[in-house]
Amino acid sequence: MTESARPARHGRRRSRRRARLSPLTVFGELLLLCGLGVLGYMVWQPWYTGFVVQGQQNDLAAQESDRWREAADTGEQPSTDGIPVVDRPEPGEVFANLYVPAFGETFSNRITYSTEQYIIDSGDHGIGQYDVTQMPGEPGNFAIAAHRNGPIIAPFREVMNLRIGDGMFIETPKGWYTYRFRDLEYVLPDAFDVTNPFPRLDGTPGEDQILTLTTCHPKWAGSEERAIAYAVLEDFQPLSEGPPAELAEQNPNVDGV
Repeated sequence: MTESARPARHGRRRSRRRARLSPLTVFGELLLLCGLGVLGYMVWQPWYTGFVVQGQQNDLAAQESDRWREAADTGEQPSTDGIPVVDRPEPGEVFANLYVPAFGETFSNRITYSTEQYIIDSGDHGIGQYDVTQMPGEPGNFAIAAHRNGPIIAPFREVMNLRIGDGMFIETPKGWYTYRFRDLEYVLPDAFDVTNPFPRLDGTPGEDQILTLTTCHPKWAGSEERAIAYAVLEDFQPLSEGPPAELAEQNPNVDGV
């Protein structure tokens, strides 16, 4: 038998045993995965609450506007110095829209009569009124609450963008209430006096009409404090006159309402 005809000899394959992972290696990989998960959430959450949910709120607010205009009440109604007083709603009822150009060019969000957790956490609601406070059109304090960094919705995320004189607009079935931002302060969570009929502002109790926004502070680091933004009523106009010209110039979504 020639050399070329001999069957080839196959060497034995050496089996390689996989090295065991040390506990430190496993722990390190878990930390890496957790870090990637946290980073992904930090990117996704602001995008989701700021664009997806906020876009849904813009649509819902527009629907409320259409409904109120179609059912506009032109008859005689309770008023304070000629400014109609909004009817006190039922708990859980949507009764107003908030527009704040300082929060974003097209920002709008419905206001619900309740600060229950399911209202504040809901993408369909997000802003709630403290039921112990006054209604738009009444002397006193119209106080509302919302998240600044909520898991689903965060209407007051950009509260620090407010500057003295910025317009804040409340749309209701009665009409448009224009407020001017005046002051912002930080308080502890138990500072319940910010919802008093006349909170910590210079003015005339029993006459001035205040809008108070309450939200958590710091923005990303928890809720050890509260950020409180105050505004004072400047003007009112009925739905039949359309939105305030200042708002229509800044927010294209309400142009021609």
